[in-house]
Amino acid sequence: MTVRTPPLVTVGRAAAWLVVPALVAGTLLLEHWIAATGFPYPRSFESASSGAYATATLVCWLVGVVLTWRVVGNVVGWLFLALAASITGGGLADAYGVLAVRADPGSLPSGELAAAVGDAAFAWGFLLIALCLQLTPSGRPMSPRWAVLVWASIGSCVVFEVAALLRSTPLGGANAGQVSPLAVPGLAGPAAAVAAAAVVTLGLCVLASVAAIVVRFRASRGTERQRMLWLVVGVAPLPVCVVVAFLAAYSGHEPLSGWAFVAGLTCLAVGVSFSIMKYRLYGVEEAVVKTLAYLTATGAVAAAYGLVVLAVTGTVPAVDSGSTPTTVLATLVAAAVALPAYRWARDAVDRRFNRRRFDAVRMIRAGLAAPSPDLVGLMRTALGDPDVRIVFPADNGGWVSPDGQTVTPASDAVDVTRMGATAAKVEFDPHRTDRVVVDAVARVAAAEIDNLGLRAALARQLHLVRESRARLANAHLDERRRMERDLHDGAQQRLLAIAFQLQSARINGTLHVLREQTSHAIEQLAIAVQELRDLANGLQPHSLASGGLRAAVEDLTLRIPLRLTTDVTEQRFAPTVESAAWFVIAEAVSNAAKYATTDAVHIAAAATPNGASATELRVTVTDHGAGGADPAGRGLQGLADRVAALGGRLTVTNCQPHGTRVEATLPCES
Repeated sequence: MTVRTPPLVTVGRAAAWLVVPALVAGTLLLEHWIAATGFPYPRSFESASSGAYATATLVCWLVGVVLTWRVVGNVVGWLFLALAASITGGGLADAYGVLAVRADPGSLPSGELAAAVGDAAFAWGFLLIALCLQLTPSGRPMSPRWAVLVWASIGSCVVFEVAALLRSTPLGGANAGQVSPLAVPGLAGPAAAVAAAAVVTLGLCVLASVAAIVVRFRASRGTERQRMLWLVVGVAPLPVCVVVAFLAAYSGHEPLSGWAFVAGLTCLAVGVSFSIMKYRLYGVEEAVVKTLAYLTATGAVAAAYGLVVLAVTGTVPAVDSGSTPTTVLATLVAAAVALPAYRWARDAVDRRFNRRRFDAVRMIRAGLAAPSPDLVGLMRTALGDPDVRIVFPADNGGWVSPDGQTVTPASDAVDVTRMGATAAKVEFDPHRTDRVVVDAVARVAAAEIDNLGLRAALARQLHLVRESRARLANAHLDERRRMERDLHDGAQQRLLAIAFQLQSARINGTLHVLREQTSHAIEQLAIAVQELRDLANGLQPHSLASGGLRAAVEDLTLRIPLRLTTDVTEQRFAPTVESAAWFVIAEAVSNAAKYATTDAVHIAAAATPNGASATELRVTVTDHGAGGADPAGRGLQGLADRVAALGGRLTVTNCQPHGTRVEATLPCES
């Protein structure tokens, strides 16, 4: 169901989107005014500092627009719009102060105050960053134990802004040398100290918010963990960027401070955006672990290379650090260190990043080293989930368990893929374990899962063979009972009656009676012969043994009241193959005569190549009747078992627009 946004919210959102463009337009207008006075003031994008802050503004504004458009109820999107407005507002205040005080004095009121406000505007940006970090991806505040960070951030920002306006410290940047009009000379020293303490506290609050995210991530599970992971990825570079920005600003390196701020802010914006909208990307955790492991291993390799160079040049002064022997030795040592360093770094990162996954993977690896491991039991123990089950796809489109039994897959499962296809599913209870842990365990045990799949396929074949044998045995017994019943109730009773009639006529009858009874006996014998022929209809005809499959089909066309068209090869095959093919044809034609409501049936049989030195006999019986044949029916299932016993296959398909096609493929010698 689509949630309709209230009109008032839509109007407010559109107005909020226009705040930053309006501030940018105002800044450009003031810069044009300053340029008309001839005062040397760099316009936007004309200096490294202004370009950096313009980039930060664009990133924050775009993220704010996207978030407030897609998830209007999430506070984080509005905070990013406010962050973009604070950066742009600071630039507007700087330009206003330059114009009113230096470029065109007296043209605009309160120029000194605007310059002082613009000089201290960066603190609002850090406050908004801290507030973004102190909210969950759903936009709710953190747990109460972290609420102190929110009030500390707000309080330190407000204290800094007040102290910055009261201190008499000269301003920096474009308004360098000016002093706040609200400065109190007697409070110059204390106000400067309070401002410095407040801004340091604000920076510490940002760093503490980053630490809080890491702590919350380690304690999170399931979907929340996926969302928190993107935050961790986004805020990981932020502490370094914040420290660099502060140090560069206080040392007078404004461009470096600006670009450090942009780098941290961009990473944060991307992480927050994905955390809110694209958190269901389960591969990101593995990517983060690998990245950190590669970075750590790269550092170890570089350190090993450098230590070897230092050791060689320090012990052998005559050898230069760039000499070929030194380079070769250092390279060999670094190459030897690379793989162990990566494995150690991956284990170290994985252990701290997701301890449960690390322990489960380690237990699986240890268990797989043992001979003939019980994979399902091992995975249940490693994951702490007794409901873990592995299922495999079957040839008929269903799923089977490792022992070959047909099962229905559960909804919560991790797919094990091979060459783009699902080779297995690892089912689990989402209330007991995380999907990422199951996925990691499944990838480690992939080779053993493949082996288990082969055993499952073999078990399934054995199971099908046992079922087929049981059906064949039951079919044999049923057929014997049917023949006994038909002989007893039909031809046998009729022959006995004829015998009694002839015996009675011989003993007691006259010549006329004897002739009459003999004629009646002849008629009954003809009926008995026909009943015996009907009984033998399902048995192999004599023409099959003497003339092959084609002769048997031609004989069938003379006895079946259907319009049969045939295309049967004259080639002879092994008796077992011809017998199976004949039973397929006889059963399919009989079904068409009984159920298809059609008088036209086509029979085809031909040998086709199957490999370099083998052939197979392909038999098809097609009618254009009502269709809807049941492959699991007693007759067709018996045919399938008979064909499968020879290594062949039987398929029954419904033709379009109607009709039925029965096809059997039987392997035979060429």
